[in-house]
Amino acid sequence: MKLFEKYAKLRQKAYVTSMITESVIGSMALESKYVPEAQVKAIVIALLQEAELRGRKFDRS
Repeated sequence: MKLFEKYAKLRQKAYVTSMITESVIGSMALESKYVPEAQVKAIVIALLQEAELRGRKFDRS
């Protein structure tokens, strides 16, 4: 069973964006560093767009 079959939410771009953004902000907070959420989200969106260009597919819903 593939990861995307087991965890269907990983095919939802909005879910992946929020999950990664929250994880990065949380990790940085543990190191007592502040990173603007908008900046992290912009980086995550850019990386996901790059992944789409390389063939990664997300659900349209």
